[in-house]
Amino acid sequence: MEDNSTTPIEMRLSDVPGMPSPEMELTYVTAIPMNGSVFTQSQEVRVGLNVPTDCFVDLKRAYLKYKLKNTGAGTVQLDPLIGGVSVIDNWRVIGGTGALLEEVIHYNAMYAAMNANKNVDVVSTIHHLYEGAGKNPAIGITLNANPTDAQVTNSGLTGLSTTHERVITHRPQSAFFNADRYMPLGFTQGLTYLSMTMCQNETFGFTTNEDTANASSFSISEVELHLPILKPGPEFAAMFRSAMSSGVPIQIHSVGIQNTQQSIPLDSSGEQTLTFSTRKRSVKSLMNVIRKNADITNKHRNSVSGFVNAGITEYNYSVGGMRIPAQRLKVNAVANGKDAGELLAQQQLALGHYSSDLRGICSQTRGVGTKTGGEETYLITLENAATAIQSKCQFSLDLESYNAAFAGRNLAGQGLPLVFHCNVLATGAQDVSALLCDLYCIHDVVFVLDGMTGVITANS
Repeated sequence: MEDNSTTPIEMRLSDVPGMPSPEMELTYVTAIPMNGSVFTQSQEVRVGLNVPTDCFVDLKRAYLKYKLKNTGAGTVQLDPLIGGVSVIDNWRVIGGTGALLEEVIHYNAMYAAMNANKNVDVVSTIHHLYEGAGKNPAIGITLNANPTDAQVTNSGLTGLSTTHERVITHRPQSAFFNADRYMPLGFTQGLTYLSMTMCQNETFGFTTNEDTANASSFSISEVELHLPILKPGPEFAAMFRSAMSSGVPIQIHSVGIQNTQQSIPLDSSGEQTLTFSTRKRSVKSLMNVIRKNADITNKHRNSVSGFVNAGITEYNYSVGGMRIPAQRLKVNAVANGKDAGELLAQQQLALGHYSSDLRGICSQTRGVGTKTGGEETYLITLENAATAIQSKCQFSLDLESYNAAFAGRNLAGQGLPLVFHCNVLATGAQDVSALLCDLYCIHDVVFVLDGMTGVITANS
């Protein structure tokens, strides 16, 4: 009989820990913008990823730093979920030959949706110190009325007075920066760079109703991208270049996010059908973030994380002509018969949080200052009321067959539309303003380094 016994690791007293191979020397490089030093609304910030020759970069350990300054005449409250990251409207990574490696439109709203699905304690501590998120990130900001000074006083929000500054430290929520391998940028052709487009002045924060005369404005400066560089020995570097020159493609897998948009018209009610455009080969999940269109450029409103539910009572998606799920998902925001669990379950499935009891969400307010806390802000009813507050929910769907690379739904073929079907009540936020729907398609992507040319491209 075969002996399948094994010695517990605690009893393997004679084992000698092995040395890592190949040996790498860790250094740090600070990349700075190539096109200026101070940036304001709608401007592009270009930061070159200056990686020394024959070196790798561990982008999972990289972080971005910049100084955010309130250049307007009134006090501005930063976004409760993401703080000063609200200034990053679009995020792109461009390869050394000009190839687009990654693009996330409305990066700030995507990042806010991700933080809304983190524990309150994580956002109120780590993200507060990193980015200036609120100490009470689940706070319900007024939806249809300008907030007052009394409402923001002792609310836990991070405020910036006139000419005051805050240094923002941000870990990129990016496919290129969270790939499963070290990036061999020291072996590629040209200079890969990060491109960030700044938001409009009215979007980066919000002011109270008492401050109506002053225009909002901001600037960022001292932009730095800190890159951990791994330098191998000359033997390994020569071996790696030899492998490249033999024509073997270097493939690095990651998970990316594509944004596509539609709108729900003003005064809509009943059945809504929104068709989105995407041609990704492996769509893992969908996340639909809905905001009031007019609020995005309103200095008195929480523009970035001001999510609404539009009074949706049921929804599903058509993916490649097939309704998923066949029976619509139910939603009910009314206290008598409230149904928010299925909506939340789909959101957790879409983000891979469903099987973890350690994953919380930012939907229960806490006591900060004079605030007692305990208010539920996940799913709000009667969004057209003057007293309505913003929600923290998204309308998501998991499409991954199993937890592995390229196990998502293939939408690369022609004639395979992606359609959001929903039924909305007349009491939703669209009774006040047209709504913008940002659909974020979470998909697999492979970065391929052509060994013969040194060109890196993205296949998704």
